[in-house]
Parts: sequence; C-alpha cells; structure tokens
Amino acid sequence: MEVLELPGYTEEEKLQIAVRHLIPKQVAENALSGKLIRMTDGALKKIISLYTREAGVRNLEREIASVCRKVARKVAEGKKGLTLVTSQNVETYLGPPKIFKDQLLHKDQVGVATGVAWTATGGEILFVEATKMPGKGNLSLTGSLGDVMKESAQAAMSYARAHASEFGIDSRMFYQNDFHIHIPEGAIPKDGPSAGVTIATAFISVCTNNKVHWHVAMTGEITLRGNVLPVGGVKEKVLAAQRAGVKKMIMPAANKKDLFEIPKKVIRDMEFIYVEDVKEVLSHALERSYGKKKARPRK
Repeated sequence: MEVLELPGYTEEEKLQIAVRHLIPKQVAENALSGKLIRMTDGALKKIISLYTREAGVRNLEREIASVCRKVARKVAEGKKGLTLVTSQNVETYLGPPKIFKDQLLHKDQVGVATGVAWTATGGEILFVEATKMPGKGNLSLTGSLGDVMKESAQAAMSYARAHASEFGIDSRMFYQNDFHIHIPEGAIPKDGPSAGVTIATAFISVCTNNKVHWHVAMTGEITLRGNVLPVGGVKEKVLAAQRAGVKKMIMPAANKKDLFEIPKKVIRDMEFIYVEDVKEVLSHALERSYGKKKARPRK
C-alpha cells in the first residue's frame, strides 16, 4: 500500500471551488437564481478567512448556505431585485467573525520574533516571546509546548551561551538571570523543531537588547553548531505568512525546492531569504546585524 498525503486547499483554491461549485449548488437548493443573489470575491475571501478554519470546504459551504437562506427569506417576504453580498455587509448575514485573522504586531520589539507553524487546517503565524529577570540561570518554557519544541529552546540557549562573545553578550548574564520563553495561545498544544530559529532569534534579541523586525517571519530547525535544517509544511507556512502581511520570509536553503508548490503571485509579493546558519538569520531579523548578510537569490 502507498500512503497519499493530501494537503489542504489554499485560499485561492477555496475561492474558485466556491465560485464554480458551492454557490451554484446552494443558490439552486434555496430556490434562488443569479438574478436574485450575487456574492463578490471579497465577501467569499472574508468568509474563508474569518468564518472558517479548515483544510477542506465543508464549513465554507455551510456558511454560503446560511447566506442563501437569509436572502431566500427576504425574497419570500417580497424583496425584489438583486441582493449583492459584499465584504462590507457579509456580517449582517453571518454575524461577527468567528475567527481572528492572524496579524503582525506592526512594530519592532525586543524579545518577540514571528514564526510560522503547520496545522491540520493549514498554516498559522505564531509569536515567540522571550524575557529575562534576575535569577540563577534557569530556563522556563510555557505555552503548552511539546518535548521537541522544548529541546529546540534548550538548543537555542546553548547556542547563545557558546557564542556569547560574538554577539557582545556578557557571559555572566547566563548565571545572574533567569530566562522565560513563552508562545501565546497556551491552550493550543505546539510541538515540532521548526520554531528553532524563531526561538533563537527571540532569545538572542532579549540578551542583546536588539529589536526584531516585525515584518520578518522565519522557520527552520537549529543545531548546537548553529546550522539551520530543513522543515516540512513549507507551502502552508508561506501562505499563512502572506495572509498576515509578512514582507520577508527566512527559511532553510534546503527548502528552496519546496517553493514550486506555492502560487507564483505569492512568491512575487514576498522576499525569500535562504539561510544555512543562525547568524544569517540574525543578520536579517535583528535591527543591529551580526556579521555580513548572506542573502541567497529568491529564484
């Protein structure tokens, strides 16, 4: 037997499925016609991003059906003419958004780095927060993290300690302070090694009081030597970053081959930086860079 892994639909794919199949089906089932209801692409994109979070389109069809039923009721009450459903009035049919769209912080901050994660319903951005306080060198990890992600945090701390002099960090900081790494939305379990570079960036940022650029997102596993290893779920992660407004995406050089799965429009709208070492990540992610930038071509 052969295992076939089917990725979830992208937002553009869901839009086309809705236009070609779901809307005609629901319009017919609710005794409507194209002369009585029309849904704009903006309304559909809003329903996809703010009312459903799924790999398929089952809930999307339910939301479209809900809109059609309410329009059919108005027609039965005597309303004549075309009802145009737009992104501005979709809330009158479906109520307030059920899902909060991923958004960036829109300002550079010390100790806060933007990462991307793969989930069963697609990609999501996540924020890694790091802080320090007087203590004895302990490391606290919170946010419902799995064992692999905890090990990534330990590796990030060990890397920072081993290269403290290169980053201008006083080695005494590591036994005079306690460190706390937190990934918000603590009720959601998180695991995997792909947040390694994000954790390392947030950790070194707080140790050097160096701000992280808000418009940069990153993914990649790190080793104790500082190498950046490839990760999975690249397509979903890049699409999540694009939805959130990310302008620059840092990813392992070995994952460059995975970009063929991503729509060309998304690739044109973003800058991709391919890295092999943590120092290359820091040179692009932090306000004050360390060493020479080694950007690799995006194509």
